Amino acid sequence: MPSGWTGELRGARVRGVFSFLFPSPQKISATGGTRDFSNGVTLAMPFDYRWSPFYHTSSELFAGCGVRVKFRGANDYQSDGGLTDVVIAGSALPPDGYRLEISERDGIRIRAEGGRAVFYAFQTLAQLFKKFGPKLPCLVCEDWPDLPVRGFMLDISRCKVPTMLTLAKLVVQLSALRINQLQLYTEHTFAFSKHKAVWRDASPMTAEEYEHLIQICARSGIEVVPNLQSFGHMERWLKHPAYRHLAECPDGFYHELAGAHRAASTLKPDAGSLVFMEELYQEFLGPFGCVTAESGKQFNIGGDEPWELGRGWSQPLCEARGRHAVYREHLAGLIRLVGKHELRAQFWADILLEDPEHAGELPAKAVPVLWGYDAGHPFEAQCSVLETLGREYLVAPGSSAWQTFHGRLDNALTNVREAVDAALRHRARGVLLTSWGDNGNHQPWWAFYPALAATVALAWNYREHAGDVQPESAALARIIADVFFSGHLEDAQRVLAHGRTDAAFRKQIRNKSILWELLFAPKDKLAGLLEEVSDAEVSAALEREAAAGAGDIEGEAALALGHLAGARVRLARTGAGAAAFEAQKREVIALYKTAWRLRAREGGLAESVERIK
Repeated sequence: MPSGWTGELRGARVRGVFSFLFPSPQKISATGGTRDFSNGVTLAMPFDYRWSPFYHTSSELFAGCGVRVKFRGANDYQSDGGLTDVVIAGSALPPDGYRLEISERDGIRIRAEGGRAVFYAFQTLAQLFKKFGPKLPCLVCEDWPDLPVRGFMLDISRCKVPTMLTLAKLVVQLSALRINQLQLYTEHTFAFSKHKAVWRDASPMTAEEYEHLIQICARSGIEVVPNLQSFGHMERWLKHPAYRHLAECPDGFYHELAGAHRAASTLKPDAGSLVFMEELYQEFLGPFGCVTAESGKQFNIGGDEPWELGRGWSQPLCEARGRHAVYREHLAGLIRLVGKHELRAQFWADILLEDPEHAGELPAKAVPVLWGYDAGHPFEAQCSVLETLGREYLVAPGSSAWQTFHGRLDNALTNVREAVDAALRHRARGVLLTSWGDNGNHQPWWAFYPALAATVALAWNYREHAGDVQPESAALARIIADVFFSGHLEDAQRVLAHGRTDAAFRKQIRNKSILWELLFAPKDKLAGLLEEVSDAEVSAALEREAAAGAGDIEGEAALALGHLAGARVRLARTGAGAAAFEAQKREVIALYKTAWRLRAREGGLAESVERIK
């Protein structure tokens, strides 16, 4: 850092001197001079922290920093030639906030309230050691998140269930990003003991795997919030004869948005459905009995998009009392079931927002989660409604990774920025980034990285990171490189370049990339799409992907799927080359299977591949 410089650093000056710190601290002041820790550091900590789940993970933070760091209890350390530095409880800062002070006289002093805040202080200290070595600049850093809840929700029900090794690596990355809540979106991918027919081909999560995941997350300050759909999106259950009697419309329904007949997806809102869900809750929530004191003890019960409600079994009820009243009463019943487990329910807020004046009829402690996945979503207006209701709530943007081969970077970054901005303006409790896997989960794993990095940067320090959330931001690339690619900037730049593939097209489609739609659209829809998409645009998109490069086998599969989409366009326009197209498809599928198996389980692969076939 500049010799002899002192004073508070913000904005550009933070970036100039401490630009390597992520997230960017709320306040940091260089106080002059340095402190040499060449002889090592002994951190004397409150006794309760030594027994916390963070203790062992904390020592791992300092691996490779070039400084010997030891931990002792506040009352039982011995100097043994090292320097003694102290962690003190209490910071007078917001939740998860800490004060880190480095001085020539006193060495390191940390004030923090709670184990998670201490852990974040250690993360910053470790970054300082890795940058400056044993001679640290004297400074005072006060830091805290703008939003208390910073969550990530990963869809594990649309074909792709990650391996435990993949999830364990993800936890390390989420910890580096200071995510403090993880949800695995679940419809059927849990090994229920009495319902094997539902998950037989899905390679589901087991209770033992959840227990392990909860334990490794707790060591990094991450609460695993159980997530199980409980009302709509139950098609994976209702397609089986044993559960048909629970359906609102057992024979399915006409879906206006899709313009097609859809299979049954919504439970009928009666006592039998509540009994059924109570049985599922009893088993599903078993592993979550080991949650720690850092946990908020919540449970996301879903409840969104009950498409056919009021069209079948409940039609007389809805006609007599109103569809929203029937929905609220059944949702309240589910929330009461959650209460029996001493958990607080989260639920998707889409139906609540259709009739907010009756929101008071739902239990007060239940937490609405406001979702929206497109640039320009009315977060501002919807957050204003929830703020007026006085309810604690979360805001859920999307990664824009699903129904793509590469992500939709421009949409993702705008969606995230608008969501976090509205959350801050209207006093949301936090943000929950969602990454879905609709219609086959064909996207590479890394497609959600940019949105995840951007979400956490803004949720921690919106003021300092707002300028980073841009498609060509060097700062965003550096964050992605450091967290996900061991500092390899070229890999991060490749992911960002892939995310801009759709910029080649004038036309944009909600929730999908153009290349994905060109490959998977039914023939009649493809014909209409080709009237709006030119061959030159398809070629430009494929050139963008080729210029970005493959980087890894998942990238190779993504490129191959894009070229298969281009081949389908040529086949549709000319009618020639059907045999060559089929041969190319077989090659793509073989590569796709290999890429899938790097991070995901076998279950769901056949269904995902069938869509390509």
